[in-house]
Amino acid sequence: METLISIRQLVNQFGQQRVHDGLDLDIYRGEVLGIVGGSGSGKSVLLRTILGLNAPASGEIHFSGKELVTMPEEDFARLKRRWGVMFQKGALFSSLTVADNIQFPLREFSTLTADECRELMYVRLEMVGLEREVADKLPAQLSGGMVKRVALARALVLDPVVLFLDEPTSGLDPVSAEEFDRLIATLHGNLGLTVVMVTHDLDSLFSTCDRIAMLADRKIIVGSLRELLANPHPAIQGYFGGDRAKALLRES
Repeated sequence: METLISIRQLVNQFGQQRVHDGLDLDIYRGEVLGIVGGSGSGKSVLLRTILGLNAPASGEIHFSGKELVTMPEEDFARLKRRWGVMFQKGALFSSLTVADNIQFPLREFSTLTADECRELMYVRLEMVGLEREVADKLPAQLSGGMVKRVALARALVLDPVVLFLDEPTSGLDPVSAEEFDRLIATLHGNLGLTVVMVTHDLDSLFSTCDRIAMLADRKIIVGSLRELLANPHPAIQGYFGGDRAKALLRES
């Protein structure tokens, strides 16, 4: 498979605390990769480092063959327009309507007219399963599930090649979480996206992800769910060894 993102010998350190120590990871084009790990294992740090929000102590990150850590800031900013990011709580602008939130990247980074931006906004709303009437609402008027869908619509508005999701089902009830998992799977299939998902939701891992990357001992262990379950590493067995994981495996 073609490698879209390649991470080599990544070290993240804060003071005396080393979070990642020589971490290697390949993310393949077109896959859905779930990143998991226990509390304090560095899931969010890894995501923020890939996104350029955290500078690593050492190591390399390549995107389509281009090294990101040493890339000039202006070039990195242009490259990141090909990425879609949905943060855990949506990170919508509270003072802007849904329409303006979704159109914000278009107004910043595209040459589309105002009418074209608005029409594309409606297309993305429909894509994430929301009605046009939602466009005029403020984030405070939306349910938690709707906020996540609006944030997803904004992440997709520039037609990204890779979509980063930070705890996409966190805070959702089981029915809404299952619906969101199905939405991600549908978008992945229809758009041919590469999806990188930080999650602790076992249902999401089982129903959506092609491979799972488990952070343990400041490094990362990658494989299919069955491969990880067969791995005797204590951190993996502790994470996936519960009754819920075993029941999901029997159902899959």
